[in-house]
Amino acid sequence: MEQQKPPLFSKGKIIFCTLLVALVLIAETVLHLNHLATWPAFACMILYFLAHMDHKQIPHILIGAFFGILNYPLLVMFVKVLAPVIGSFPAQLIYIGLFVGAIVLLKDHLPLVFNTNAFMLLVITAVAAKVPPAPEPYLWIAIQLVGGTALVMGVYGIQKIVASIMGTQQSAH
Repeated sequence: MEQQKPPLFSKGKIIFCTLLVALVLIAETVLHLNHLATWPAFACMILYFLAHMDHKQIPHILIGAFFGILNYPLLVMFVKVLAPVIGSFPAQLIYIGLFVGAIVLLKDHLPLVFNTNAFMLLVITAVAAKVPPAPEPYLWIAIQLVGGTALVMGVYGIQKIVASIMGTQQSAH
């Protein structure tokens, strides 16, 4: 007898996909209609996926991302102060070195703040700041805190919904 092949896409994946697409489209629409940058919110969602949707990592993602974006204006101030003395690029390198060093040295003591999520968001923020319109790091922080939290918690909620549906179905069979 030939063994039955599992379906190409499981019911759980189809439900997860449908709800996730709806969440993404709603978030895109809300941010677009309010003329807000989408990347600060979606970066958090992507980091959650990179953390294998481990809900224990949510605080690390949200706080680290906040800290990363917050460091962009600090970087700008640092460079402005040191640029007349040593030049802009060396000042930028010193700040980045200090930031990365702080992450390495403090990640075991303050892991919610000093983590790879912080560095990732500092890098993304620095890139976004070069694209018109002018950089808006404090608005980006607000978008990250509100939108990023909403998206990450939305994905977490979708996980719970799918688990509930699939758990109910499995126990019924």
